[in-house]
Order: sequence, then structure tokens, then C-alpha cells
Amino acid sequence: MLKIEHLKKWFGDLEVLKDINLEVKRGEVVVIIGASGSGKSTLLRCINFLEKAQKGKIYVNGKQVRQQEKQLNKVRQGLGMVFQHFNLFPHMTVIGNVMEGMIHVKNMPKEKAREKALELLEQVGLSDKADIYPAMISGGQKQRVAIARALAMEPEIMLFDEPTSALDPELVGEVLSVMTDLANKGMTMLVVTHEMWFAKEVADRVIFMDDGIILEEAPPEEMFSAPKEERTLAFLKQVLPPQDE
Repeated sequence: MLKIEHLKKWFGDLEVLKDINLEVKRGEVVVIIGASGSGKSTLLRCINFLEKAQKGKIYVNGKQVRQQEKQLNKVRQGLGMVFQHFNLFPHMTVIGNVMEGMIHVKNMPKEKAREKALELLEQVGLSDKADIYPAMISGGQKQRVAIARALAMEPEIMLFDEPTSALDPELVGEVLSVMTDLANKGMTMLVVTHEMWFAKEVADRVIFMDDGIILEEAPPEEMFSAPKEERTLAFLKQVLPPQDE
């Protein structure tokens, strides 16, 4: 579904991604963990071509994606992206935010777009909030609207960039619940998160990034119980409760 070969990215003199190689199979949930500044978010942004990598190749469904604007817009439709911050349009209702891409990018008739948007809001548990504005709902609800908006483009892969990090702790669970439901339905997902519970329970594979490289990858039970690298172990000791080390 997604293949990355020898991806390298610099910001000025700083090399933030150093020869990244990664494959994600259809229906697989891959969770990326690591300390801040390890290159996790930059990797997702390069996959979605929000950042331009200086070297390397990205393949989606076996086809190499080249950085030409006409093709990129089409590719991005197949790569749903959910950010830390919700980026909802404040002047549009909840359902208006979900409908926007269907109408203006997919050229869907308004009635059909509204019908589809209501289905998606039902899926994320927000059908009762359809006609109110983002300012009137919680951060967790805003993030669920953002997920519905990404799903509206019918992506083949969902990219999540720390989707709960801007939320109050009591709101994190509702967003992770929606993501778990998506995973259970077979959505291909690449998730950057600090929520180790999600990585343990939902991931098929966990990747640990450190200083711009993939240092280690393994199934979650192996990653959390017997990491091979000292740096991975040190990181997990910092982020896991003592009984989970």
C-alpha cells in the first residue's frame, strides 16, 4: 500500500530524516513512537508531500509518486491526514466542514455530500452536532470532526500526526476510540502518537524513531516487553508506568 525507499530530508544544515525505509501493507496499523524531534511528524508530512524530501522515493499502491503538482493533489486525496490541531473552518458548521472537500474537490452534489457527511458524523459519534459551529464543541469533538472530514475524501491510508497531543487528558479516550474503530474496520493507518496504550492494543507493528532514523521496529508485544536497542529501552522507561516496562 505504501513504500518508502531511502528518504532523506534536511532543514538547512539539519538532517531530520536519514535514509528512511518503510513499508505499510493494506489494512495494517503502524504506530510510530519516539522522543520529540526524532523526525516522526516530518516523516508523515513528507509522505503527504506537505514537506518535500530532498532524496528518496515514495510509492502508493505500487506507483512512484513524483512531486508534480497535478499528480500530488490526486495522491493527497488518497492519503487522509489528521493533525495535532484540528484546523476546522470556524465560519462553517460541523457538517459544513465535513462536506467542504466532497463538494469542492470531489465535485459531489450538495445533497449527496450532506448525506455522506451525516453518515460520517454518525460514525464518529457526532450526528447530533451537525449544525452547530466548531467554537461550541470540545477539543475532542473537534478532532473527531477532523477525522470525519479526512474520511470524507475516501482515503486508502489515514495518517495521524499526534492527534491527541493538544487535548485535555479526559478527552483523549474518545478520539482513540474512533481510531480503534477505524482500525477494526480494516483502515490502513500510520499513526504518530505518545499514547502507548493505543500502540500496545491496536498496532500491528510499532516503529521507534530516534534522531531521524528508524532505530527499531517490532510487533507491540515484542517492542514493549523486550526491545533490542538500549535507546528504545531508555525511552520506554520514561514513558511507561513501572509495571508496564
